[in-house]
Amino acid sequence: MVPVTVNEHSRLSRSMRTLRSGDGETLKRESLVFPMQYTLSNTVDPYYDLPVHWHKEFELIHIISGVYHVLVGHQVFELQKDDLCLIPGKMLHGDAEQKSIALFESIVFDLDMIRIHRYESDDFISAAGSGELELDCILPAGNKEILLIADRLFQSCRDMGEGYELRIPALILLLFSELKRQHLYRRKKVLSEKKARQTQQFETVLNYIKEHYREQIGLETLASIVSLSPKYFCRLFREVTGRAPIEYLNWFRINMACDRLRGSDRKLADIASDCGFNDLSYFIKTFRNYKGVTPLKYRNID
Repeated sequence: MVPVTVNEHSRLSRSMRTLRSGDGETLKRESLVFPMQYTLSNTVDPYYDLPVHWHKEFELIHIISGVYHVLVGHQVFELQKDDLCLIPGKMLHGDAEQKSIALFESIVFDLDMIRIHRYESDDFISAAGSGELELDCILPAGNKEILLIADRLFQSCRDMGEGYELRIPALILLLFSELKRQHLYRRKKVLSEKKARQTQQFETVLNYIKEHYREQIGLETLASIVSLSPKYFCRLFREVTGRAPIEYLNWFRINMACDRLRGSDRKLADIASDCGFNDLSYFIKTFRNYKGVTPLKYRNID
């Protein structure tokens, strides 16, 4: 594959923005009525950052150009142009440690948007949603049948034209039917009691960080909510996420600060405090470590 340069990615990204919207690099469309979110991501964009996280919905990633390294569960996958990655609900995922230069799009969707358009229950969909079935995570570009459906799906998500509320669930259902037809799934192995407990513990910790990042949180606090010693908890957390717990907490806080910097003209001290940093100097230093620029420069990047 011919390498894609940073400059070429910027050009491609600008082109995609022109086609899709004038409101910036990342587009999101979601409502209580239509539970789907579309996002366009450029890994070389200064605003881009995707820490390890999880959500209850499924996610489908499509690589437009370049090479993207994604962590799914405990595995790292290398995705290239037109590869697809299907991530089930409640699965840890995010950027791998290896640097990526890629332009990719993704949709996060609730399986209920399929069920509400069905006239009968479907054991395959239900089993996939409950985790009883393990669907193939990587759907390579060589699978033309799957790619054709995905192309139509992402095009519909970008356009949101007349009838999208019927067409998008229909295409997701068609995608799952093709997974079933090609038998791109297997019965999920029963996790050991220890592994299942660890998975639940990490979900608990990540949820706690999401809900309490504004507060003063130490390693002892995070370890205590899952009844582990700080030393053992720190080792396990690093094994799963590639980061120490407090490092991940600060990473999450900085990303929350980024949203506030771009979305308001509030003072730095107020934003820092709202994101869990009581010391402005430490906030600026931490921000620079993660983003490579100061908060004010980040706010003013075109």
